[in-house]
Amino acid sequence: MARWQWALVIAGCATMIAGGPAEATDRPHAKSLMPPGSTVPSSSLRSCSVEDVFGTWSLVTFETSYRFKKPQAPYLFPYQVFQYSPEHGAKSAHSRTPILESPDRVFEGVPLDLTYQVEQRGRVILKTKGQEAVVEVWSCSVVGQDSRTKDEHSALRRGDLVMTLLGGHGQALFVRQLRKIPD
Repeated sequence: MARWQWALVIAGCATMIAGGPAEATDRPHAKSLMPPGSTVPSSSLRSCSVEDVFGTWSLVTFETSYRFKKPQAPYLFPYQVFQYSPEHGAKSAHSRTPILESPDRVFEGVPLDLTYQVEQRGRVILKTKGQEAVVEVWSCSVVGQDSRTKDEHSALRRGDLVMTLLGGHGQALFVRQLRKIPD
């Protein structure tokens, strides 16, 4: 894994308490949906709060030569949007083709099956609505300053979320970058 990826994984996990099961076991160690060279000093990352997570987000995509074992898994689709409501509902939509409709319209047809809670140190806990069992645990960090890369689209920007999916033993499984969609 490239040095920037390790720096990102370490920064995303440094503020974490281990916990919660996750099933994204495509690889035994963290792989990233983050662009090469997108590093920011760990001092410019801070743990997410519930106010940071609230809103509608899109996945920041980029080209990579890495190929996952199961590229048909929805969490690997290049077009993804996420919505975290003030009532602690969580929705997501994943597509292999561009999502052309507004996120609000897309999410009208998505059932509210998940809830989220933001715990200390930026842990975002996802549960099935009405149940106590944890579905996923993400370490969430907010980018505090813009990074400098050649690709302006995929560069880390102030306010972006860097989310690291954690396995059952607290190990980093997967990293993604989200950018807020303006209201």
